[in-house]
Amino acid sequence: MAINYSIKKNRLKKALLIGMIMDDEGVLHTKEDTSFHFVIMRAIDSAMEDTEWGRLNFSIDLPENMVYYVYASARNMDTIYDEKGSYKLDDVLTDENAPDLDRKAFFDEPYGERFVGKSDILLYNLKGRYLYLMIEIVGTGVGTLDKIRVQRNSDTFFPAFPEIYRQRGSFFHRLISVYSSIYNDFDDEIDRLPKLLDLDTCPAEILPIYASWLGIDISGDYLEESVCRNLVKEAYSLNRLKGTKACLERLLEIVLQEKPLILEQNTIQAYKEKGDIIGGNLVQESIYDVNILIRKLLNENERFQLEYLIDQFKPIRSRIHLIQLKETGILDSNIYLDMNAQISDEVFATLDDYQDINGTIVLK
Repeated sequence: MAINYSIKKNRLKKALLIGMIMDDEGVLHTKEDTSFHFVIMRAIDSAMEDTEWGRLNFSIDLPENMVYYVYASARNMDTIYDEKGSYKLDDVLTDENAPDLDRKAFFDEPYGERFVGKSDILLYNLKGRYLYLMIEIVGTGVGTLDKIRVQRNSDTFFPAFPEIYRQRGSFFHRLISVYSSIYNDFDDEIDRLPKLLDLDTCPAEILPIYASWLGIDISGDYLEESVCRNLVKEAYSLNRLKGTKACLERLLEIVLQEKPLILEQNTIQAYKEKGDIIGGNLVQESIYDVNILIRKLLNENERFQLEYLIDQFKPIRSRIHLIQLKETGILDSNIYLDMNAQISDEVFATLDDYQDINGTIVLK
C-alpha cells in the first residue's frame, strides 16, 4: 500500500521560499520581478532507516520561457557535526542568511539526484530515512506550483513478481511502475469522490453540472463561486417553490445578497397611496406584470444574465420588469441652501459604467 506525503500549506509555511509567494490556498506563485525562484523544503521523515522512496509528483504551470529543476536527496541523518557543535540540516538548508551555502551541492550524488523539466518522478535510486526536496525555477514570468506529493511503497504490482525480477531501479521495475502509478492515481480519485459530491468542497467547475441535474442553467460564469454553491444547495427548495413570489425573493436574495421588493399590480396602488413609492417607472398594464426593485448596480451583461435566471423560476405568463433603484440625497434639519446652491435635476439617462447624465448635459 502506497504511503502519501502531501506538501500543503502548513509544510510550505516552514519551507524557504526565494522569489516565490504563497496564496491563501497554499498555491505557490513565482514573483515576476526576479528570474530565480527556489522552494527548499524541510525533510520528510519516514521514521524508518533506509527507506526506499517511490514517486514524486506535482502540478506546475509555467510560461514557455521558464524552466525548472527538481533536486531530491535521501539520508539516514538529519544532523551534521563539526568542531563548533551540531546543526540540523533542516535549519541550515532553510536559513536564507546562511553564509556561503551551496545548496545544490547538498543534492549531488550519491545521496541525491537532479531532474530537469519533470513533474512526475521516480525516486528509486534514493534510500534513507529523511527525504530533502528543492525545486528551482529559472526565468521571468508568473507561474504556479502546487499539489506536491511524495509516495513511498508505491509499487503495487512489483512485489508480486518472483524475487529474480525484483531488482530495484531496473528496466522491468520502471516499466511496472507505470501501471502502479496509473492504479494509484485511480485509487486517489476514488478516495476523492466524497469531496466531489460535497457542495462545499467540490470544484467550482462542477457546480453548473449539479445545477443542470435539477433543471437549472447557471452556465456562463456570471455568478460568483459562493453564490453558485448557495444556489445549488437550495436548488431543491427553489424548485418546490417555483412560480411563486417567495421563490423569486429567495432567488434574488441569494444572487444579489439583498432582499428585493417585488410589486404586483394589486400592490402598487397601495404603496403609492402610502407615499412609499413615487415615480412612473413601474409597469402595471396587466395582472401579468411584475416589478422587481433592486438596489444593486448591474451592468447590461449582468442584468441580461439575471433576467435569464429569473425566467427559469418566474410564474407562467408573467412579465418581469427589473428596476434598479438609484441612491437619493437627503437633507437633514441642520442643512440649508444658500443663494448659490441648487439641487440637481432628476437624472433621465444613464451611460455605461454608471456615468449619469443630468439636466445640465445635452447629447447632440
